[in-house]
Amino acid sequence: MNWPTIIVAAVVAAIFAAIIIASIRNKKKGKTSCSCGCSGCAMEGTCHSKK
Repeated sequence: MNWPTIIVAAVVAAIFAAIIIASIRNKKKGKTSCSCGCSGCAMEGTCHSKK
């Protein structure tokens, strides 16, 4: 492999890792990845458990 390929692969891997880490941190904080605005949804009780 040549250097540009290695650099691009490293950047893509770093972005992927950052997304995964952010997702794990949000889950631990109790935040949801749902962006639909579930406050008016009929399935809100099953989708988001009450703590």
